[in-house]
Amino acid sequence: MKSTAALLSGVLAFTGASSAAGSAEAPDETQTSSSAADEVTSETAAEDEGEKDATAEEEEETEEINWTKADISDYDASMSLVSYELTTPEMLQTVGANSKKELTDEEVSLMIAKRRALKKKTPSLTRKSRNAEPTAVELYLSGKPVGYVPPAREVYANASPGDFTFVTYGWGHGVGMSQNGANLYATYSGWTYQDILFHYYPGTYLVNTNSVDDEEITLRHEPTGKTTLEILSEIVFNEVGGSMAYEAIKAQAVAAYTYIKFNGDDCNDLRPKANPPQIVIDACEEVLGEALFYDEDFALTMFSASSGGCSANCYEVFYQDVPYLRSVESDWDGAYDPHFGTVTYISAADMRNRIQSRFGITLSDDPSNWIQPVYSEETGYVTDVCIDGQMWVKGYAFSLPMGIKSPKFNVSFTPGENTETEVTESEWTDEDDFIEDYQDAKTEAAYQEQQEAFADGTLTEPTAAAETETNAAE
Repeated sequence: MKSTAALLSGVLAFTGASSAAGSAEAPDETQTSSSAADEVTSETAAEDEGEKDATAEEEEETEEINWTKADISDYDASMSLVSYELTTPEMLQTVGANSKKELTDEEVSLMIAKRRALKKKTPSLTRKSRNAEPTAVELYLSGKPVGYVPPAREVYANASPGDFTFVTYGWGHGVGMSQNGANLYATYSGWTYQDILFHYYPGTYLVNTNSVDDEEITLRHEPTGKTTLEILSEIVFNEVGGSMAYEAIKAQAVAAYTYIKFNGDDCNDLRPKANPPQIVIDACEEVLGEALFYDEDFALTMFSASSGGCSANCYEVFYQDVPYLRSVESDWDGAYDPHFGTVTYISAADMRNRIQSRFGITLSDDPSNWIQPVYSEETGYVTDVCIDGQMWVKGYAFSLPMGIKSPKFNVSFTPGENTETEVTESEWTDEDDFIEDYQDAKTEAAYQEQQEAFADGTLTEPTAAAETETNAAE
């Protein structure tokens, strides 16, 4: 699944697809109606024209994306993974593994200010009502604990000589809400949609925008001619289908609507699917207008299909440390998520082709040295990968072109005879000497240079490779 948006720094604009990559060509600014134009002063009209001219000069032409999205029940090995923005091999390189820095209150405030400034520039057709002030939503919590959770399933891999073995946990980037996890909490724990949302987006709060009657949700900044309920129902149907628990569908509706509001009333990378069933329409209607706020602004409510036992910290996957996109448990995954412990085998020859074509390097003759992951001690996600000692990339950026489901993975190479071994999440997490040497070699100057580039907007954060080798389901 794909979710993209301008993160707090204001330098990272997430754009992406559920399957293939690229970015949509930005359309011309929508012209205001003649009746509206009559109501503004000549001074305001001149200012608007200036803003339009400035916006037009900043637009870049890119290839159009062919978007597809599968029903949640259809996720299988034939599907391609979510991506977030078009990147180059150079953009995917990292300054160093585990280079996260805790943000100060001042830095957080600055990033929030930049994010708000960017959002104001986002094209929107919504008619802003001066009386449409957000109001608090009445709490609707179950008060129920998670309950007894069965142990995680055992996963086995039958390694063949000359093959790489990947064991992945979850599907997608793993940041924010797990759609399968939401369904499992609603089904087995009896949680409400609010229980689910506050769990996956800690520190946020619910408001009703009171603006749905004045909204015109756009798709790629083009009007859809549909009401908010119509377009939201189609998007939710496209994301999770109609067979999930009712409270999970409601949670998805709020997350999708918040995401649209975060992006200036535009669907961004979310895509509709026609003819949603009545259960989806009803669920969306129940929570219509409800959105998650953080610090008096719309939250970036990212979500993915499943998160392999726990969600990822945002900075582990995308760099930025978003306060409400922190790792939380996804308790039922190990027992019931079909994407927990997926085993994938890739031959050394195929792996060489994938890495060299995607990252533009020439690998050595030692396959055991090609993939050296660095793991988060907290979550088990792969934060960075050293490729053959030649370059570093983020774990998620590495997983996509390799065709594996998640950046939460274990990997091994089998040069010898066949062996059947039990695979656990804790295996293959020892950091080799080369990682220690790398950490010692990092300089504060290089790290500071990266942070300054992020702060002043001269460096765009790489978030994901835009190419996959799997076919997208139509």
